[in-house]
Amino acid sequence: MLLSIAIPSHNKTYFLIEAVDSIIREKEFGNEIDLVISDNSLNDETKKIYEKKYFKNKNVQWFNSKKYKCLDSNVNRAVELADGEYVWIFGDDDIIEKNILKKVIDFIKKETPAILILNSSSFSESGIIENSRMPINSPKIYHENQNDKFLKEIGGYLTYIGAIIVKKDLWIKHYDKSKIGKFFAHLQCIANIKIGRRAYFLPNTAINMRVGSQTWTSEHFLIWYKYYPEIIWGLENYSNDAKNSVIQQNPILSITTLAASRAYKRFNFGIWKNMIFRSNSITKKYKFISLLISVFPTFILKNIYIAFIKYFRNKHTLNFSPKLAIARLKM
Repeated sequence: MLLSIAIPSHNKTYFLIEAVDSIIREKEFGNEIDLVISDNSLNDETKKIYEKKYFKNKNVQWFNSKKYKCLDSNVNRAVELADGEYVWIFGDDDIIEKNILKKVIDFIKKETPAILILNSSSFSESGIIENSRMPINSPKIYHENQNDKFLKEIGGYLTYIGAIIVKKDLWIKHYDKSKIGKFFAHLQCIANIKIGRRAYFLPNTAINMRVGSQTWTSEHFLIWYKYYPEIIWGLENYSNDAKNSVIQQNPILSITTLAASRAYKRFNFGIWKNMIFRSNSITKKYKFISLLISVFPTFILKNIYIAFIKYFRNKHTLNFSPKLAIARLKM
């Protein structure tokens, strides 16, 4: 099998069925492409639908992965279950773009990449948010010695795991299970695979990413302002300049970062108490200012931030999408 589409799934049966149907109806699905579902849902709803709807399709396999409880471990489990030489880690709430599989297969056969990053659009129940997340209009090659350029341009986007196609044997070799629970173990794995190898980016929209259905939003601040910078700044063979272009080493010490997070309803008094007040390395002055931010009315900050984006940060860059940011603020 050349390509396995691996879906780590958790409690999203309805969305998962949409994702699977969008894949298997592609005419390229079959001979060289199969699909594997690693399901760690708390109930058996997905299993029942699989047995009723897909069981006879030899190219669709479902696996009970309840013991792989966190996102990282289930992602790795999905890759390990895949039979393909290459694995496309696909979101259980996303939709594949029509006719993209032929382009992906043709590209893999031609270039035999270690890593292939795919572009995406984003949508919510209200409709399309943006047609292209990455403002890159032509295919890109990141050569063996262009590690920093790869991290600067693609590092932020790699948080979206559904955009990644990787050689399975390289994933198995470089995946660090000690990072399981940080939510970005996959990012470290891809960054390590890149060292001494080429990575590719295709600008064609390959995935329609569903916004607002993530199951980890209650832990958003911890994930993005502690675990994410720890993963980025823990990378070896990348410069500090490249890392800093992705995220500050200590974003929790940025007033503007805290204010933006409060606008998104991701920073509150409970987080302030646990992560800032109890810290011995943060000054009393900063604790007081950050306390005020943690209790400041979110609807005021939200409207201020929306206006700021519209008038001062309205350029779509590699690491920031104004349309996506505003859509999330309004959710």
